Amino acid sequence: MFNNISILAGSKAIQIIRDEGLDISRVKVLAGASGSAKFLVLTAIDRVLMSLFKGRTDPLYLIGTSIGAFRMAAFCQTDPFSAIGILEKEYIAQQYNLRPTKQEVIRETQRIMDAYIDDKEIEAMLNHPFMRICFMSNKCKGLLKSERFLFLLLGLGLAVGANLISRDKLGLFFERALFCGPGKAPPFVSMNQFSMNVYGLTASNFKSALLSSGSMPIAMEGVSSINDAPGLFRDGGILDYHLDIPFLPDEDSFVLYPHFYEKITPGWFDKKLNRKPCSNNMKNVVLVAPSNEFVERLPFVKIPDRKDFMTFKGKDEQRMMYWNIVVEKSRQLGDEFFEAVQSGKIRQIVKPL
Repeated sequence: MFNNISILAGSKAIQIIRDEGLDISRVKVLAGASGSAKFLVLTAIDRVLMSLFKGRTDPLYLIGTSIGAFRMAAFCQTDPFSAIGILEKEYIAQQYNLRPTKQEVIRETQRIMDAYIDDKEIEAMLNHPFMRICFMSNKCKGLLKSERFLFLLLGLGLAVGANLISRDKLGLFFERALFCGPGKAPPFVSMNQFSMNVYGLTASNFKSALLSSGSMPIAMEGVSSINDAPGLFRDGGILDYHLDIPFLPDEDSFVLYPHFYEKITPGWFDKKLNRKPCSNNMKNVVLVAPSNEFVERLPFVKIPDRKDFMTFKGKDEQRMMYWNIVVEKSRQLGDEFFEAVQSGKIRQIVKPL
């Protein structure tokens, strides 16, 4: 019955779920990874989550990078269902010239942001009754502060080489930037693998900070116009591609993590290294992902990704059709997740992360 969805849990979470099921009120953190168009396979699960969290009073901390941050900015709106729908629709509607410039990519990204985030609503988002939004980008050091192509390319090459030696070496090139809404500090504020600055989110810097979280090097310029956050910032996924962070140190609460894959890749440069996340960071995580069987039944036997812009270059209608088919089919994921939680059958189907 549950062929389309995979539910995996860390060492502490899986024991609780097998004993008690998944009590949504025990979820303290909602996480979203980088992954560009991959998020389209999750929008049905996202809608289910918004219905399950409706009426909550305890704080729920949202943390994301890149498109994960964009999703979080939909969740904390007055009408999250409408915001998710607009984000989905406008993301699919992206169109570019055959050789898009950095400025064109930035304009399209800003167009999407403006479509689903009304500037007048940002104060309410930051003061949501229970959702506490946070997202990450990276403050650049050395050559990575440059927009000159050769300097930037050299800086990235050095970072790739340093990462081969040790992931910790990336601290020579970047420091984490954690942007947080007002209120009590989130439980993951103590993360210390890399040096980190915490910045307050306000109505005046919200969109520029959000843009920085998805500002992919080479494809886009870094963002240096964030109020109260001096420096040049780039994509949060560089250090925290799939968020290998201490979400909930020493707690029995859950981190609910709708994800594109059944595995977590710590950083952007780790995609081909098979580097695993820290097991201690994952102990409270409940990961919900499309199963391999589900993906095998999709067009092209894969979920959407950024490479589709190249694959379907000059054929935007075909790309949009493919992406819309995936969105339609992903409703099965939302239905199965809801059924697994509500029926308690999640106790039988959950697997170790």
